[in-house]
Amino acid sequence: MALIRFNLDLAIPETVYNAIPVSKKAAFKGAIQAMKALAVKINEGQPNEEMAVRAMWHICRHDENLPCEPEQEI
Repeated sequence: MALIRFNLDLAIPETVYNAIPVSKKAAFKGAIQAMKALAVKINEGQPNEEMAVRAMWHICRHDENLPCEPEQEI
């Protein structure tokens, strides 16, 4: 069976992210969760199984020479 596979990696400046209305951030998170609920592992149970049900976020501080904050599940 063919699968549509998404990989999304966005780095949004914290000040820009904080300016996004809470309702818009909640809607985006809800849309990700809804799509995640439809996702499956590729070749589940096989030796070549791939985890394709993953949506995470974290605060990255690499540009400040500091460690990133822990990843959190969406």
